Amino acid sequence: MVIDPRIDQKILDLLSYRFHWKELREIQGKTIPPILDGNNLLLIAGTASGKTEAVMIPVLNRLLHAERGLKCIYFAPLKSLINDIASRLDVMLSPFSLFVGKWHGDLSRWDKESAIRDSSILVTTPESVEGILSSSNACLLEGIEFIIIDEVHAFIESPRGAQLVSILERLRILSQADPQRIAMSATVGNPDRMMKWLNGSSERSCVIVADGRKVSRHMEVFTEGEIEPVDYLLKLLKGTREKILVFSYSRSKAEEFAAIASPLGINVPVHHSSVSKSQRGRIEEDFKNNPDLRVVVATSTLEMGIDIGDIDRVIFLELPSSAASFLQRAGRSGRKKGQSKITIFLNDNQSFYYLLGILKKLDENTVEPVEPIDFYPQLLAHQLIGLSYWRGSLNAGDLDFLKRAFPFARVGRDHFKMLVDHLIEREFLVERDGRIVSGASTDEILGNGRSKMDFVVLFPGSLEYSVVLSGEEIGKIHPLILSGQEDGGGDNSFILGGKSYLVREIDQKERVVHVIPGHGGRLPGWLGGSSAVTKSFARSIMGAMIDLPEHRGTLLSDETRKRLEEISREVVADGRIKLISEKEGNTIFTYAGDMSNIFLVICLKALFGIERVSSNWRNVTIKDKLGTEELASMLLTLAKVDHPELKNLLTLYFMGEQGRLRKMYDLFGDKLYEFAPENLIAEFVVRNIFDPELLKELEDIDYQLT
Repeated sequence: MVIDPRIDQKILDLLSYRFHWKELREIQGKTIPPILDGNNLLLIAGTASGKTEAVMIPVLNRLLHAERGLKCIYFAPLKSLINDIASRLDVMLSPFSLFVGKWHGDLSRWDKESAIRDSSILVTTPESVEGILSSSNACLLEGIEFIIIDEVHAFIESPRGAQLVSILERLRILSQADPQRIAMSATVGNPDRMMKWLNGSSERSCVIVADGRKVSRHMEVFTEGEIEPVDYLLKLLKGTREKILVFSYSRSKAEEFAAIASPLGINVPVHHSSVSKSQRGRIEEDFKNNPDLRVVVATSTLEMGIDIGDIDRVIFLELPSSAASFLQRAGRSGRKKGQSKITIFLNDNQSFYYLLGILKKLDENTVEPVEPIDFYPQLLAHQLIGLSYWRGSLNAGDLDFLKRAFPFARVGRDHFKMLVDHLIEREFLVERDGRIVSGASTDEILGNGRSKMDFVVLFPGSLEYSVVLSGEEIGKIHPLILSGQEDGGGDNSFILGGKSYLVREIDQKERVVHVIPGHGGRLPGWLGGSSAVTKSFARSIMGAMIDLPEHRGTLLSDETRKRLEEISREVVADGRIKLISEKEGNTIFTYAGDMSNIFLVICLKALFGIERVSSNWRNVTIKDKLGTEELASMLLTLAKVDHPELKNLLTLYFMGEQGRLRKMYDLFGDKLYEFAPENLIAEFVVRNIFDPELLKELEDIDYQLT
């Protein structure tokens, strides 16, 4: 492959003599020229594809000819990934006497100060840069020319992602330039949307580069009872030289797997968030360099791109509720050899549904589209507070850039005025001599170390709730699943790790669900599992139930195929929404995902006063005494309501039900409630659950009487 002649010979010598590269990989050859041309870029390529080097070669080329100082901020979502990336970048930069710094919560103040003062590249998190922008160190970010975002899919739909692209605009304001924006991801369902999210106010041209290299997948799927996962692992270790990564849904399951393997003479280190940082580091290094260590069991801590060497096979002890997450984990294997080996064990009913959705997505060669928030007034208020503290006052030029960040695309002038009035009322801002300046409340939160940390970190640790049985955490569950339950009447239950649990207490503040074992054989109240199911994934499940995909390279056991065929005979028919009259009420089978079905639940409550209603990703169940034809008429009425009118009705409903508003708001996982008036908070919730396509589908509902 021809190497771009603009690359400095010193870099080529490094690649050739120190790294022993004979040529660039295809993805590197495609990525380097557009970055050298100054374009913003989205790079889509899997783990171990060489995408980090693809991005860093042209950035290093610029650093060699630039004045010393901090020129590049490299964002990553996890501390462990920051440490890994910083080490890998240091190998490239240190031969040129260029320093790679890192900044996260585990580092001392001296280490952080040294990093930002001496480095050319700073590897860090969005909240760390938010903190820097509100400190005396902000001036050290004035020379930023490159902004790189690794594992961007881990950010984009979360509050951290919205904060991140807001910070990109703050950095543009600070630098008085247009830093080049580069993002990397392994899986993207709608890259054009992600590129628009990344670009914001930037006036640079945009380029999307995707890895054309195909990795063949060989998948085996077994059902619980056919073969135990540890027995299967033992056969692999004896019959092959494969290096194997096992993914578990929870820390306790990972520990249990390792404990079962130990008496069989299998050494299986456990890698999860409760294992010390130093121990995790030793496991990663040993797994990468020690050929005798052939298997590690991990939770999501090894899902992203920490370098653990070449993996031959990934084993799933359970399936995630999205094709994107599945491919992210499966992509840990076979990147260098071009063949990924995957083994899946199905141990509960929901896993069979998830398998159908994954097979359908693989058959279509797609993943779920990302849906970043584009109406986030309370985050805009948060950024106004930070901007006023740093700049002393707000000015129109700064606001023009800030408001062009993607999360504020639909925040209008009226919204903005309401925000400013609210912040002035709460003394975060003050109007003085015709200017808007920071107020006493802002000085209080940003002038104190602990309060400042609370301000810059938007999320309360994790959106998921810990599930605790007899004082021990057994896994995590998404709050959407809890929100889909009835307000009263009947036990709330769910499946986690193949077992049924009844909810006994929910601690909203600590995000803990206390449970007891469920009744044997009792149908769980929901099937969402540990994570929310998107509408896209739910519809893929429905599509697979109508026409079971024969994904090439997938070997289904006889029992697996039998169970999938049984599921496929459920009520889906031609793919239309079905309303079925049942013994204890009516069920609407939508296959619309957790959030869209919660939207339907809210509509039924707000417009028709129906209270005994619950949902999961598949259906909405109504236990109020309603005739099926009467309910069908209500759904048709709902479908015909003018959308702006319906949004207004739902906003007014939440304004009158502030407890429900707060409960719904907490699903979005931030701590910004106080920064906007409640009417804007209600509008935020309504806009972000509203599903116009589902309303249209209700016009063609198929209802059946029993």
